[in-house]
Formats: sequence, structure tokens, C-alpha cells
Amino acid sequence: LNNLPLPTGTSRLTVAGAQSAAPDGEDLLAQARELQSQGQLELADKLLNQARQKEPQNQRIQVAAALLAEAREDTSGALARWRELIRASEPGGAVRKLALARAHLVEERIRLEQVARLREETLAKQPRKLALAGVTEEASGGAKKLGWQVRAVGGSGKLDAGKIVVRVSFFERGSDGVLKPGQSAMPRWEPSPPLKESDGIRTVTAECRVTAGNQYAGYVWQLYYGGELQDERVTPSSLRGVLREKPRS
Repeated sequence: LNNLPLPTGTSRLTVAGAQSAAPDGEDLLAQARELQSQGQLELADKLLNQARQKEPQNQRIQVAAALLAEAREDTSGALARWRELIRASEPGGAVRKLALARAHLVEERIRLEQVARLREETLAKQPRKLALAGVTEEASGGAKKLGWQVRAVGGSGKLDAGKIVVRVSFFERGSDGVLKPGQSAMPRWEPSPPLKESDGIRTVTAECRVTAGNQYAGYVWQLYYGGELQDERVTPSSLRGVLREKPRS
């Protein structure tokens, strides 16, 4: 083995060379943005965490990380990152102004989430005849199909199908960032609504077709019996700010 010739064209990798070959914070930021555009939010977050460790003072990376947390609906994480930016940024600067504005929006979103949880708990405690048991979601061609699983509450006797009303409103966000009503088909029961507890779970479905160039932004779903609200689902909770609620009679 000692007589074998050394390979030609080889070079020893130095520490400096290894450091220059490794991606820096801006490289990781670019990769994370590409992953985010493809919907791979978890991988993008991991790359941004690496970028933040490499360049903790890089505010472009910090802003991107906070915005990504919002996109992942991690409101507590997003608020923590915006507050960190508020402390670290220059008073009166563009980054400080952005962080203050976004932190306020996230705080409002957290408040709405708390309102949603409280409303769900309140509805669950109120006497009602129908209740939401779960939600399914699937892609159907160029549309998004959602199914809301409903059950009849025990002790209500046999219900009148004519008194059951389902209202669904879909929302989409335009390229200008403005929230707009989406296109939706009439809700349909599969096969029919539950009229007594022994009917088990019945599903009511609706499809949303997003306008070209816009992004799906969520929905408001409400279930009524005899004009009284039985249950509802607002996804995401931030849409509650645009919901014109109908009081229980």
C-alpha cells in the first residue's frame, strides 16, 4: 500500500474553505422562501431557525421567521418573534413599525381565538338539538370540498328536517391581500340530516372554487334549528372579525 501513487487533482479542505462552502444566513433564507412558496412550511421553518442561529442580528431573517410563524398559524410563536424584533430594532425605523403593526394583528388574532373557544364552550353548555362532531376536507378537482359531521343530541325527540338550516360562507384573499367572499355551492346532506340520536353521524358538504389568482382563506359554517344557532365553526378564527353573528332567539 505504501508504494501506491497518491491521487492527483486533490486538495485538502481547510476550515476557511469549509466555512465558505457552507450556506450562510441569506442562502438559508432564500431556500426557506422557496420551500414556503411550495407549501412546505415545516421545512422552511427549520431552515429559518438555522439561519437565525447563524445570523441572529439579520433582521431580514427575523422578519421572515415571524411571517412564517403567522403562515403556520403559530400565533404565540409569531407574537414572540415580533416582540423580539420590537426590542432589537431601531426606534422609528421601518422594521420597528412593521413589527409593531404585525404584533398588534397577531394579538387581535389570539383574542379572536380565545373568543372562538369561549363561544364553542358556551354553545356546548346551551340546550341544543344538533351538534357538530367533526370536519373533513379534501381536494376535488379545482375545488376544495369540506364536510361537516353532525349528530342529533339525545333527548331532543324526533326533529323536523324543514327546520334545519346550514349556512356556509367561504372566503379568499386576492393578490392585493384583500379578503373577499368566495364562490361556494349550496350545502348538501349525505344522505339526509340526522333527525334523532340513533341516526348517528350525518355529513353536510359544500365545495369552494377559488377564483384564479386568489388564495383560499377559510370559511364560516353555522347550523340552525328553528332559527336558533346550534353550532358553528369559523376557520381560521381571525375570520370571526368579519362574521355578522345572528343572536340566538
